[in-house]
Amino acid sequence: MAIDSHLHVNSIMNVDMDDEIKRINDDSKLKSVINVGVNILTSTEANDIAMHHEKFYSAVGIHPLYIEYQNASKLYNMISDKTVAIGEIGLDDKFENYKLQREYLIKQIKIANELGLPIIIHSNNSNKKIFEIFDNEVRPECGCVFHSFQPIFEDLEYIINHGYYISFCGRITYNHNERSTRIIKNVPYSKFLVETDAPFFSPEIYKGEVNHSSNVEYVIQRIAQVKNEKYELIEDISEENTKRLFKRL
Repeated sequence: MAIDSHLHVNSIMNVDMDDEIKRINDDSKLKSVINVGVNILTSTEANDIAMHHEKFYSAVGIHPLYIEYQNASKLYNMISDKTVAIGEIGLDDKFENYKLQREYLIKQIKIANELGLPIIIHSNNSNKKIFEIFDNEVRPECGCVFHSFQPIFEDLEYIINHGYYISFCGRITYNHNERSTRIIKNVPYSKFLVETDAPFFSPEIYKGEVNHSSNVEYVIQRIAQVKNEKYELIEDISEENTKRLFKRL
């Protein structure tokens, strides 16, 4: 059974949260999902959903696009038995408030270290800036995954050499995505996760539609195809890797 290591069931998009929860609960191919917050409100909701639904786990954090008017210190009091990570956190070059994004990222890495939790990194054209923070400011002590990894091959070496993980989403299924294919071929079997980032980034077959957690199977299929392995093996490996990183699963 598959684990969707990253989705947003209580997304800011116009999706019916109750329908999405039921869809996941009823899906016999899904073992569990990690529902990820992007600010204090959605993180609180993610915790509540996890406490009421067996398949659901939560990650709490403040996304770089939603840092305005957020108090990162509140994360200290938001950790439940089913909270597996601090995230998603990181940097995004869509906005120019880099100094504030950087402050929030450093603060949340320190919180994760104090709480003994891994972090989930959002990086939009910002990998090397995040590496600089890891090298010169604060390093995640309990693990890290670069979710929905942007296929920049030279950045993969740093991530793997430091023991971090990358996560593949539906974008790897897009036609003519040679850069992702190269990443899939070269990532060690022990260092990748699978996700949907639902409701975003539907696989090629449903491109342009709302994504669902069940579509993680297309991500697994693509990895299996590129690595010339059986679907079941890639599914099992991704589950093992996810549990190794998120120890509360």
